[in-house]
Amino acid sequence: MNIAISSDNHFDINKAATSKIVFLQASYLKQLAIDYYFITGDLFNNFEQTINYVEQLQREVGSVPKIYFIAGNHDMLNGVTYAELERPNLHPQYLHHRILQIPHKNLSVVGNNGWYDYSFSDQIGDNQKSTAEILRWKQSFWVDQKIDSPISDQERMQNVLQQVETDFKQVTRQHEKVLFLTHFVPHQNFIFDQLDHPRWQTINAFLGSKHLGDLIEKYPVQYAAFGHLHIRHLPQTIANTTYIHQPLGYGVRRAFEWQQTDFLTEWQRTLKILVV
Repeated sequence: MNIAISSDNHFDINKAATSKIVFLQASYLKQLAIDYYFITGDLFNNFEQTINYVEQLQREVGSVPKIYFIAGNHDMLNGVTYAELERPNLHPQYLHHRILQIPHKNLSVVGNNGWYDYSFSDQIGDNQKSTAEILRWKQSFWVDQKIDSPISDQERMQNVLQQVETDFKQVTRQHEKVLFLTHFVPHQNFIFDQLDHPRWQTINAFLGSKHLGDLIEKYPVQYAAFGHLHIRHLPQTIANTTYIHQPLGYGVRRAFEWQQTDFLTEWQRTLKILVV
């Protein structure tokens, strides 16, 4: 069975011709005989556009591959509320706090959008900021200030940890293999620890949570795929889990993160294929 994983396509920011690219992506997925295609967030700056894209791609490929997604912070900016994001029946292809079981491969896919709790902000540098200072910076400068969030970031991340542990407990009793999908950074090995500028120390706060990495290590999770960071990593095994992070990222003048000049080629290069 072939599984494809992609993240951070950012169709709107990249000014990609979506209607044309959907057809080409569908053809490529069929050519590779992909059975499942998982997207770990940040398709558009609008959740409704993200839904429209996923539905259109599913129509183009037909019944196989089956396509599922979770939401990144950009998907959350418009067109959806926090309460809606937490609804288990929001959309049949939306995998947040859901389990997709593939019995004939003894595999469970656990999805969760994820969030952050500032626990990465104390991992580097000497000039540590307080929670209040980090929150003020977020409300002034960070794009996530636009996201509907009726609770604190710490409470939101605590909900994520409770959801993930509940799902892990359920699947590890039934299946030997677990693929975990999230958007935000799940392990401190991937944060900007090589940068000591105060701005980057603050941005680390919004990348994810070190507590999620601790939780993953408690369970037999074979793979954990994520996005959010626009820095690509080779698959890295920590404890018993192989982490997958190959985001497409931005291909625009102000932030050109690609190795090629066209969207489709870069998407093909960053598409991760797992054979299970």
